[in-house]
Amino acid sequence: MLNRLVFAFVALAMSVCASAGAWAAERFALVIGNSQYQQIGTLPNPVRDAEAVKGLLDSAGFEVTSALDLGQSEMRDAVREFAGKLAGKGEDTVALIYFAGHGLQIDGENYLLPVDADITRESDVALEAVRLGDVMNLLGNAPSKTRIVILDACRNNPFKDLGETGRGLAIVNAPAGTVVAYSTSPGATAADGAGQNSPFTASLIKAATEPGAPIETVFQNTRLAVHKATKGLQTPWEVTALTEPFRFFPGVPGEKIEPVSEKSEAAWAQDLRGYSPRDAYDLVVQQNNVIVYQIFLTIYPDSFWGHRIRSIMERRLEMEAWFDALTFNSAAAFEAFLKRYPDSDLVATAKRLGERAAQRSVLAGQSPIASDLALKPEIRTVVEQVRVPVEVIREVKVPVIKEVIKIKEVKVPFEVIKEVRVPVIKEVIKIKEVRVPVEVIKIKEVRVPVIKIKEVRVPVIKIKEVVKIKQVRVPCKCSTQSGQTRHQSTTPRVSVPNLRRIR
Repeated sequence: MLNRLVFAFVALAMSVCASAGAWAAERFALVIGNSQYQQIGTLPNPVRDAEAVKGLLDSAGFEVTSALDLGQSEMRDAVREFAGKLAGKGEDTVALIYFAGHGLQIDGENYLLPVDADITRESDVALEAVRLGDVMNLLGNAPSKTRIVILDACRNNPFKDLGETGRGLAIVNAPAGTVVAYSTSPGATAADGAGQNSPFTASLIKAATEPGAPIETVFQNTRLAVHKATKGLQTPWEVTALTEPFRFFPGVPGEKIEPVSEKSEAAWAQDLRGYSPRDAYDLVVQQNNVIVYQIFLTIYPDSFWGHRIRSIMERRLEMEAWFDALTFNSAAAFEAFLKRYPDSDLVATAKRLGERAAQRSVLAGQSPIASDLALKPEIRTVVEQVRVPVEVIREVKVPVIKEVIKIKEVKVPFEVIKEVRVPVIKEVIKIKEVRVPVEVIKIKEVRVPVIKIKEVRVPVIKIKEVVKIKQVRVPCKCSTQSGQTRHQSTTPRVSVPNLRRIR
């Protein structure tokens, strides 16, 4: 089987590389496969999966670093060396990391397990495993515009003594220019497979070798193939914030990748009515979009396929709510999750994290600094003759801001600040629904001109004008215990546009 795949890759590579310039950007990949686990038994397929993916990437023009059956220190070194290689390259490079093996989540954090992991309790995981967040941070610091992370690492939790840690992996935030692909839905487990490769890797390789297929199409076709092969038990998923088009193999010479336009809800409803329930089911699974799931359920609510879609959608919404609770990281957020999903496999984790958040809130309230700030519930920011040091601004690229302007003792609500944190929370807000729709913040009496530019090089900015901001009141839809709407005065949170689309 493996020999046939390699032969197919070589033949495909010879055909697509016949014309010069098949790939415009340099491509680098780190492929890790862990099978020979010392404490928890062997997984047959990860090494074979890694070798098959290496063959795919070799033929797709990647410079591949392959690493099999790594211990913890070896895994860390491999990722560090890969990030170092990328640091010396330009922005037009493509960086890809593939991991096959055991993975699990503890307290909302994802961990990839090396073969020498010796874990008997939850506290051992952080010491014995490799945190996925650390891998993402190293990859995120690379100058590459396109970063691809593929995780065939959602096998079942092999440590029965760890208790309720939550099934599978948790959702991660994909920074701009990044796509993270899971072999199954977050919060679910994946099969290692009875054949030469796992269902996910076998389907991924087949979908990726289609000439000219955009990576979005590759993942969609992979999802449908795996879903069918596992009889609906495993549905791959991805979180994408890609800013550049990408194909594993080029298509027709000179062909351009056109962006796919988003369909309206009415268009989706019309399309789905034109299919049989079975064919419409395949289409919505391939799309993996909550809105499309809901439209399907309004058309075929009581069909066999409708029950399957409802199960997929409910788990999807649960994991998104869990992601929101982890993002807010407050006692109220975890309490809201528990009220909404009292039977979730994440109940124990949510209770533990909620207790920690409550303790932090109590300690913060006892702080002398917090007590002093609590006497001033209204925050006013006044800027008077602020001089920005010359060295703080070297280069600003829009829309990605690499450096932040530092202003002593002043919080400026402009685009140059990625995040403004208010250290004092005067009262605990009880949230019924954790998910907060993204809204455009309207600020009265403040007009900020928007300048659309591709690239701006700003050597020096000297601020001469005096800007006085008396007070900005942002409407808040949070409800107090009395049920009345409360307006909270605070500095608005403004973030750099993050081109992220969760699929």
